[in-house]
Amino acid sequence: MQDPLAVSIVSLGCAKNLVDTEVICGSIAAAGLYLAASPEDADIVLINTCSFIRDAREEAEKAIRDALRWKKRSRRQRRLVAVAGCLPQRDPEGCARAYPDVDVFLGLDDIPKAAELLRAAYDNALPGRNVPKSSLPTYLYDHTVPRLTVTPPAFAYIKIAEGCDHRCAYCAIPMIRGRQRSRDLASVLAECRQLLDQGALELNLIAQDTTRYGREQPDGPTVEELLRQADALPGDFWLRLLYAHPLYVTDELLEQLAGGRHLVPYLDIPLQHISDNVLKGMRRGLDSRATRALLTKIRSQYPSLALRTTFLVGFPGETEQDFQELLDFVQEIRFERLGAFAFSREEGTVAASLDNQTPASVAEERRQLLLQTQQEIARANNEAMIGKKLTVLLEDPLDNRRWIGRSQADAPDVDQQIIVSAANRKKLRTPAFAQVVIKSADAYDLNAVIAEA
Repeated sequence: MQDPLAVSIVSLGCAKNLVDTEVICGSIAAAGLYLAASPEDADIVLINTCSFIRDAREEAEKAIRDALRWKKRSRRQRRLVAVAGCLPQRDPEGCARAYPDVDVFLGLDDIPKAAELLRAAYDNALPGRNVPKSSLPTYLYDHTVPRLTVTPPAFAYIKIAEGCDHRCAYCAIPMIRGRQRSRDLASVLAECRQLLDQGALELNLIAQDTTRYGREQPDGPTVEELLRQADALPGDFWLRLLYAHPLYVTDELLEQLAGGRHLVPYLDIPLQHISDNVLKGMRRGLDSRATRALLTKIRSQYPSLALRTTFLVGFPGETEQDFQELLDFVQEIRFERLGAFAFSREEGTVAASLDNQTPASVAEERRQLLLQTQQEIARANNEAMIGKKLTVLLEDPLDNRRWIGRSQADAPDVDQQIIVSAANRKKLRTPAFAQVVIKSADAYDLNAVIAEA
């Protein structure tokens, strides 16, 4: 009989990467391996990496170095370090050369057989270190795959598609994740039911581009059809759509988001920029006029929709005038939620070879200025909420007197929180929905009390 192995997992990157981590955890648990609470209790440390931009790679590289130091100092008779995900998938040979002491690499197609590969590596039954092939991955999980959620019990992510067919000039994702592959609609709905049965109160649908769901297939399903059927599921829960590309935001989709049974009135629509000069260079597929027309429609016809967007500053050739246009645009639209990235020069992308590269210091300065501009808007938006009653999803206790919650306008991990207090130090059950009254606000958080019945 084989000795049980304990595996400690470090998950890096976005929610889409987190789902991969959960599938790896499911594979490990289904195979009888143990998930260790810390590296000190583990036989194997596995790092599921992100390689989207420079900062993500640096974070991954630090995590690998930390794991290798653990391997060196551990008193266990045998200890292994495994590296999975985007970093070895993007540059398998380079990753293998950089980390000769890593024992096994797992590419994206290796995710469902993670436990098998880890056991083989530990038993010295794995030829070489399983360095991924340089070909694009094809794996796509479904609802039948063992998956162990590691998010708080209140919410879960559901990846409805993998890969991306867009060819944005700055983005390496298609080179890492491959072409878009959409899941079967019935499989997505089955996973929704599974997660609701497990107690989730919020389901977040994710993909590289959720609005292109099914479009790569002849007569494939659409995101509108998926939302219609998911919104009809029984129960008391929130349904949130993330990562919508502006090219595919239809009137039907807007109507669904503004008036769904479970769908929250929230649109995550990464715009990246507003200057035509920059948008053309980025190869985004739409111009400033089309972007403004879409947002004008949303603000006039669907005023209840909370808008979240992401912008990329410092793209090659971005002038001071381009950036000022972006600042003015943000002031004009007054997005409820906003994130910003500084351009990262990614090898293999079109943008990496463009002239007029923006100095990194300038890009970061612009990012900070953009976030400062949004901070003022966020503060004003939050102050306007004082005195209002709204429903929040209580997730976790903060201390003996306060709880952490989110409104429908706040996605997990990326948006603000609401700190909720209860009268007479009443203990609140979590996770649960609750009616609260907003009492105070700052730039990025709200404070509330439980509303009187």
